[in-house]
Amino acid sequence: MNYIIVDDEPIAHTIIEDYAVSLTDLILVGNCYNAIEAISLLQKEQVDLIFLDIEMPKLKGLDFLRTLTNPPMIVITSAYSEFAVESYELEVCDYLLKPFSFERFLKSYTKIIKVKEQVPKKTAKATEATSSSVFLKGDKETHHVKLTDIKYLESYGSYTKLYLKEEMLLIHESISHFETMLPADQFIRIHRSFMVNIFSIKSIVGNQIRLEGANIPIGQSYKSMLKNRLL
Repeated sequence: MNYIIVDDEPIAHTIIEDYAVSLTDLILVGNCYNAIEAISLLQKEQVDLIFLDIEMPKLKGLDFLRTLTNPPMIVITSAYSEFAVESYELEVCDYLLKPFSFERFLKSYTKIIKVKEQVPKKTAKATEATSSSVFLKGDKETHHVKLTDIKYLESYGSYTKLYLKEEMLLIHESISHFETMLPADQFIRIHRSFMVNIFSIKSIVGNQIRLEGANIPIGQSYKSMLKNRLL
């Protein structure tokens, strides 16, 4: 059973790894120190289980969990008991209150095994929640586009310009259509006229997002949402 740890404290990684090493069917496939790293890792690895902290920079653990359309099994590891009810409403397997003993970890592991037996298909890469590519109709041809190739999108009347790594496509769909179609864990609306691929962001400076070869303005009404997602 492949698992990852998502926690901004290195000591938390060490403790979970030390506990898990004696359970031979738990295989560590990644250490993430914030939710953005976890989103990236879920694009690449099959993950069956996430040990997830709540209070982290950039994106809180529960907010990250809400972005996953088809999440793997989740065990919350937190020093704060007040998030337990909210966590269970999101169907987590267990809630480990830090600091927790090996005995408590083992009890959680037993719960995980039971859940896995009951719902054997609840394992996924983030890319399984949505297709990793889309077919988009232009004026004269239909384009097969990998989501990872899209850097950003710009509204152009009733059309949308898709800026890819190698070219720009003009697609006869509104940017609002793409906002509902593209996976929310990978793309974010930052302006009434722009969406960006989170993984294409190089930096955020003032009211602009810097991508390779482009600076995109951040709309005033989108600042709060962007801050909650990334900062």
